[in-house]
Amino acid sequence: MIPIENLLSRFKNLTNTEKRKKELMIEICRKENIQLNTKQIFFSKNYVVLKVPPIIKTEILLKKEDLLKKINKTIKNEIYKDIR
Repeated sequence: MIPIENLLSRFKNLTNTEKRKKELMIEICRKENIQLNTKQIFFSKNYVVLKVPPIIKTEILLKKEDLLKKINKTIKNEIYKDIR
């Protein structure tokens, strides 16, 4: 019989993928001088949804293409088509 520690050992390094994607998004935006927090970022299918004030949204939309390239390069499992 296999001890339970051996069976569960493969789950030790799992992280919350949603949380990690949000952290990566925050890092990318911080490099562009845009301040976000995890409560403002949501992922819906192939879209990044941001709940931010209009002035920040405008700044993000001006840099949208560059941000999308960086996001898709950093988050390799999924491809995002747009920032909303």
